[in-house]
Amino acid sequence: MNKLFNFKIWSLAALTFCLAACSSDDENVNAASELLNAEKEVAFAATETKWQINIQADCPWEVSSIDKTGWQDLSVTPLSGEGNGTIILSTEQNHTSSDRTAVITLKTKGGLQQKVNIQQTRSGADLKISQNNFEFTDAASTQTLKVDCNTNWVITGLSGVDWLELDQTSGNGNADVAFKVKESFDDAERTAQLTISAGSTGDNTYAIEVNQSGKPLITLSLNTSELPAFAAAGGTQKVKVTCNGAWSASIPSSIGWLHISPTSGIGDAEISVKCDAYTGNQDRLSVLTVTAGSKNPQRGSVVITQSY
Repeated sequence: MNKLFNFKIWSLAALTFCLAACSSDDENVNAASELLNAEKEVAFAATETKWQINIQADCPWEVSSIDKTGWQDLSVTPLSGEGNGTIILSTEQNHTSSDRTAVITLKTKGGLQQKVNIQQTRSGADLKISQNNFEFTDAASTQTLKVDCNTNWVITGLSGVDWLELDQTSGNGNADVAFKVKESFDDAERTAQLTISAGSTGDNTYAIEVNQSGKPLITLSLNTSELPAFAAAGGTQKVKVTCNGAWSASIPSSIGWLHISPTSGIGDAEISVKCDAYTGNQDRLSVLTVTAGSKNPQRGSVVITQSY
């Protein structure tokens, strides 16, 4: 009885050993027969924000680990695939004067591994800013951009932007830059796209967006919809404008006998309408149009006639 029991125990142990050995042999065979090849060293410039790694493989693979200490904005996609493929590295610009490094490990199902060393080179200068987006209401106001830099820097993009003022557009070292917007007299939002760059090569940059909302509601009214008829001798009359924004006034370009001043303004005002003398034999007529707001335009019109 004991001999039979011992025989069974030894048989079971031998079978277990054989199965384990076979499993190990299968894994070794799988790993040995698999193909996995990718660049071992990847380096790109401080200004580059995307890079791709080409993978040659004849089997399923995955990114089994990512060591990116100190490089938290680095992302890797996809994390797995089968056969030949591409891994995309995405990151922000390197705004520091130190290189950034990471290591990703590729692994196949059979256990084949390859490490890829990644490096993003340093910028020519250290540059940090407190924010890269400013939001203003329609009222005149000021906000501050804090610049942290170890060298010279410059802000560009203000050409043609008459509603935004900066108290300084260049400097050396740390600074507080005042962003001042004028009151908006329109109902449409306006935007400025600026760039701050540092270093002699200007390779360390941030984009800065400044938005100012328009007035919630533009109101416009005229004191009349029709002026008393001008006599043949001509003359001058006034149209009163009541408005909380910017407005413009016009008459048809084909009308040469009427003259208005001013043709634009902000807020309440009077428009002078001058009529030339007339020698014709029938009344003539035109229309003065006043418009305010560009997003939801408000309009008023005044009929102007002249008797013969």
